[in-house]
Amino acid sequence: MNAVIRMHSALMQKYPWKTVAFSTGFVMSTGDAISQKFVERNEKFDCKRYVRYWAFGVIIAGPLFHGWYIRLQKIFGKSKLAPFKMVAVDQLVFAPVFPPFFLGVMGLMKGDSFSIIKQKIQKDYLDILTSCWSVWPGVQFVNFLLVPISHRVLFNNTIALGWDTYLAWKADASKQKSTNTLVRSKSTDTLVRSKPPDTLVRSLETTVASLPVWGDTPTNQTSMFVALSP
Repeated sequence: MNAVIRMHSALMQKYPWKTVAFSTGFVMSTGDAISQKFVERNEKFDCKRYVRYWAFGVIIAGPLFHGWYIRLQKIFGKSKLAPFKMVAVDQLVFAPVFPPFFLGVMGLMKGDSFSIIKQKIQKDYLDILTSCWSVWPGVQFVNFLLVPISHRVLFNNTIALGWDTYLAWKADASKQKSTNTLVRSKSTDTLVRSKPPDTLVRSLETTVASLPVWGDTPTNQTSMFVALSP
């Protein structure tokens, strides 16, 4: 572990933004891989989805987190009760905004329509936010209290492996389940609403008409089949 920290310190001195970007991309894509393999237990690994999470971490999440921590340090770093203030702002400002941002960007990267993205945010936003507030306030307090600013994204990513697995499951697995349910629903609806072909209706009418009559006329007996015709 000390070797990892020393290597990370050296990289942060030379390439701070690239280091946080690629380390975050690695953690986010690994979280997605864990979700696909061990949580969702998909038979086929979705490489495109894996790359999406890697790209989101490298291009967006890593630089965003690092810049946010720098801003918090500049504003509150020398004030009294700085860790408490930074946690409060982080969880009351950043945490509520990030889930819809994440779901929206990932939806656009997948090619989802705006209506699907809106439905996804409405469905999962509160679950993600309440889960976030059950995990991250304590983690961030330790992060802001004990971890140097150059290692805060690294500390965040260490804890975030499990969190990113959860986000991958919420963003993709539940969507796939909803899609499959919708397809099954449409298929069932088609079967229920479809009508038998004319030849089948005529054959049934002839058969029923030839049966003995028990209190009804043949015309009444066949009326239900006539009602099925288009």
